[in-house]
Amino acid sequence: MQVLSLLSPLETQALGGIPPQAIVGVFDGPPGDISVAAFKPSPVFVAFLHETIRAWGPADAELRAAARAQGDGWIYIIDLRTPEGPQGRVPAEDIVGGFQAVGGDIQPDSYQPCSAHKTYTEHGMCVLPPTLRAALIARLPRVG
Repeated sequence: MQVLSLLSPLETQALGGIPPQAIVGVFDGPPGDISVAAFKPSPVFVAFLHETIRAWGPADAELRAAARAQGDGWIYIIDLRTPEGPQGRVPAEDIVGGFQAVGGDIQPDSYQPCSAHKTYTEHGMCVLPPTLRAALIARLPRVG
């Protein structure tokens, strides 16, 4: 079985292996086939990703600054693999989710995952903003 994980070799070593929450998905094709068609996302990873964002987002300095600048509306978590960058045209598959901002404040219970987000596309595996990636790694359990 071929798995796709967001962990580096050093992170894998520090955790004693790859916990299920760090497996982005599996390739369900012949050995070496890492095509989008062969990729099956892990529901465990997707749930863990959104749980982490829901818990982490309201305290994140960058998201809070974006909410203050916007005032009212939605603050989106953008997958950094998006071809034009987070300030360009972002396809729905590269929008991880969003928080509602009211009066410049993030509404803590407002997080909505984007159902169109894909963890693996022709542009590669999802690339999380550094603070989100750090929060996700910090929440991972040790293996064994």
